[in-house]
Amino acid sequence: MSAGAPPSGSRRAERGLDIALVLWPSFLAACAASLLFFAAIDPALLRDVGPRLFAGLDREGGYAVGFLFFWGIGALASALSLYLIRTAQHPGRTDGAGADPP
Repeated sequence: MSAGAPPSGSRRAERGLDIALVLWPSFLAACAASLLFFAAIDPALLRDVGPRLFAGLDREGGYAVGFLFFWGIGALASALSLYLIRTAQHPGRTDGAGADPP
């Protein structure tokens, strides 16, 4: 291990924090999106007009599939935000990370 590299445990903790920073807000967003979407749309209606893949889906299954869809979209958005924050260029940093190349 090099002198400047963080210990393995802190990398694991940082990765766990990153996962929490992605999944928790996306879970809350999926809750809100499901609430709003399914307040107006009945999952049984989606089963009837949707692809044949959903032909045998009951109402509760429709809620679950919709929630997982919204959670996936929210997780992608949160992960992209986290990636952009972590890779942003910070001109005021002195450690060289995120600085403009010479």
